[in-house]
Amino acid sequence: MIRVAILALAFAALSPAWVESVEFPWNAYPRQLWERELVWLKNIGIVHISLPPGRDPAQLDEVIRIIRRLDLEADLEGPVPEALQPLTRAHGGPLTDPLPGPPMRISALAPTALARSRDLLATGTGALLWTDVEETLDASGYHPGAVNFAGDEKPATLAIRRNAQLALYWGKTFPALRAAPGAGVRVATDAAPVTGIVVRQFVGENGVSLVSVANKSAKSWTGDIKVLYPAAKRFIAVPTISVPAHDVLWLPANVPLTAGPLCKDCSAFATVDHLVYATAELTAMEYENGILAMEFFAPSGGEVILQLSREPSGPLVAGGKPVSFDWDDHTQHARLKIPAGTDAGKHVRIGIAIEPPDSTAFFDSARVLLIGETNPLTAQFSSEAIAQRSRLRIAPIFAVEQEAGKDPLSLVYKIKVPETAVHGDHTDLALEADGMQMSHARPQLLRPSTLRFPDAIDVHLAPASALPLFPATVSVNQRAGRDITVTVRNNAPEIRNFHLEVKAEGLEFLPAKMDIAVGASTARDVSFRVFASDASAGLHTGTAVLSGAVAATEPIQFVVIPQNGTAAFSVNGFSLIESAKSRASFIPGHWLEFVNKENNQNLLASGGLPFTPGPITTGSDSLIFAGGQRTVRLGDLEQLVPKR
Repeated sequence: MIRVAILALAFAALSPAWVESVEFPWNAYPRQLWERELVWLKNIGIVHISLPPGRDPAQLDEVIRIIRRLDLEADLEGPVPEALQPLTRAHGGPLTDPLPGPPMRISALAPTALARSRDLLATGTGALLWTDVEETLDASGYHPGAVNFAGDEKPATLAIRRNAQLALYWGKTFPALRAAPGAGVRVATDAAPVTGIVVRQFVGENGVSLVSVANKSAKSWTGDIKVLYPAAKRFIAVPTISVPAHDVLWLPANVPLTAGPLCKDCSAFATVDHLVYATAELTAMEYENGILAMEFFAPSGGEVILQLSREPSGPLVAGGKPVSFDWDDHTQHARLKIPAGTDAGKHVRIGIAIEPPDSTAFFDSARVLLIGETNPLTAQFSSEAIAQRSRLRIAPIFAVEQEAGKDPLSLVYKIKVPETAVHGDHTDLALEADGMQMSHARPQLLRPSTLRFPDAIDVHLAPASALPLFPATVSVNQRAGRDITVTVRNNAPEIRNFHLEVKAEGLEFLPAKMDIAVGASTARDVSFRVFASDASAGLHTGTAVLSGAVAATEPIQFVVIPQNGTAAFSVNGFSLIESAKSRASFIPGHWLEFVNKENNQNLLASGGLPFTPGPITTGSDSLIFAGGQRTVRLGDLEQLVPKR
């Protein structure tokens, strides 16, 4: 009767679902980086973007179009104006109503961001809005973010990654879970109570359960907890939970192995089969080709316990390496170790081979699809009959043709990726037969080739932040000229041959054109000599043109520097003045850097110095500040550098 009473008390107020959103500061972020950053957000699991107000309707329209191409959704942090109603969800667009709430804003740079976000979710917050994710540059100056302009992530992004995965996995189930009493830290009878550790459990009517373990102390904690185990209507001990300081883990307990949002395509299990518990955050679980695969956020090693009606006996199928496990005949428990994740997201995937599948199918290789090209993908099947009854499931924007493979057990799918696809995005492919999914893949969509210019100028805004000028801008000494490097990346799965030509008005290049071969999925550096003796000082626009196996064009510009003089120029809102030995860069009101080009050292302290506020214009050899009130040459700046 006591155990029944515990279950009866387990259900408190219904917790609502939540929206996990990231504020994308399009009006203070370099336009040329929009696609890359939005793709990164999608790839870490963010599906909703919040767009702050801005003054440029054309640019807002452009960022919304990118969001639409990525199949994301977005809100405008307010009502959708009448002019943009055709872009709302009601008309098939990406724009939604404002986030419910108002949403709780959380800075990604806050030391306790993750703990605060989990506390808010546990108490029923309808929406979280992450801010300070990207660093920005606007009229008010530079502002740090969790990701710098080069795309490098700081440790602060880990909280966003974790919450995004949590929302994707638990978001559809959490609204039906209710707070249950009784969970807590498990300590010996004569031991002192543990302080700073808060354990909360949420249970659904079908017994599925989520356990929150919050460490509110300043030290990491490892210990055992007790949780309600609905399958047995009693409390059990979950051993060796490790939680860093000011962190929160959401752990699964009593998750049924039935088809649904918590176990994708898990239709082959008995109704009594379930995950008993795991000591790491579960972010995905699916069954395919006889293998039950699970993904975890695992900063340290742990374990997962499965209750199964029969001992697993499946073979290795379709690649991968299912882990070894311990089997207990008495309890019918399979115990698997969870290794610590080693990537930026502390992500780890393990699998257990449950039983030999009746039929199998898998792709030979499906890692990359090239944008604008027809990509052949070969699939292998366990029988000719299965191959004939199979079909490829893919988004309708991809045109697909099917043809016979080299043998009766294979098929070749020719997939045309549209030019509108976004570089770096992913798409989902699945092979199915008789209504059952047999295999899936998630290849990345990439441009066939890309060009990069390692010698281009970048402006340092903070100790770990530099923004490359766009178009890529390269300094050239008027008398001596220089060598420049162009990096050609071939994203195709085979060697390709290219012709590369760099052109710019008033400049000469040796060689004029270069024939190069680049290996499969690799990059190659090539060099040109630039001659500028007949060119005038200042900016010269140009292009790098790639032809042959694929056509690509990238803008590039060169700033010609007199041998004994200076050149002043403006790019992307930066004002620069440069000589053969030094370069200074400014934004209105701030002197960012003063670089000794011989050793690439910045003579200014980190963060630069305040300077004359107001607009900046360029003369031939000087910068003119605040409407002509102050004219500065490079020699003047040398006198203003603080002595260290």
